[in-house]
Amino acid sequence: MTEKPMVAGAPLTIEYLERYPNFISICASWSFGQWGCQSNGSYERTRAEFETATKSSMPLTLVAIENALPVGMVTLAARDFDGKPHLSPWLKSLFVHPFHRKKGIATLLIERLEHEALRLCLKSLYLITEDARLLYEKSGWRAIDHVQTSHGEAALMKKALLPLN
Repeated sequence: MTEKPMVAGAPLTIEYLERYPNFISICASWSFGQWGCQSNGSYERTRAEFETATKSSMPLTLVAIENALPVGMVTLAARDFDGKPHLSPWLKSLFVHPFHRKKGIATLLIERLEHEALRLCLKSLYLITEDARLLYEKSGWRAIDHVQTSHGEAALMKKALLPLN
C-alpha cells in the first residue's frame, strides 16, 4: 500500500524499507544519532536491525519518501524497552528529518504503521516517548505509565488497534 498525499506540493510515498536498501544507512544514521549514541548503542547494531526489516514480519520499517529522498521513518518491532520485556509489539524509531517536520508526515507514518500492524494480526501497540506525547495522543494513543529511559523521563503509551472492516 503506497500513500501519495501532497506534502508541500510534492507527492509523498510511504514504502517498505526493504524495497529501498540504499536508504538503510540513512535510517540507521537517523536512529543511532537520535537515540543510540546516548544509550550505549552502536551504529553497526542499529544498521543490522534495519537490514533485517521486512514487510512480512517484525522488524518492519516504513520510509516516507519525497522527491526520491527519504524524509522520515518508523519501525514496528517485537521489542524496544528493556524495562518492560513482557510488552510487545512496539512502534519505535519514529523520525522525520527536521527540514520536513510540521507537514503531517509523522502522523501519516503512525497511521500507516498501525495499518501494517493490523495486517499482521496485531491487536495493540506500545511505545515510549520522552517528548512527543501530544503527537501520539492526537492519533488515539494513551499514556499507561511513566518510565525512566537513558534520555530521561518518558511516557509509556498504548493503542488498541481496531480491526479493519
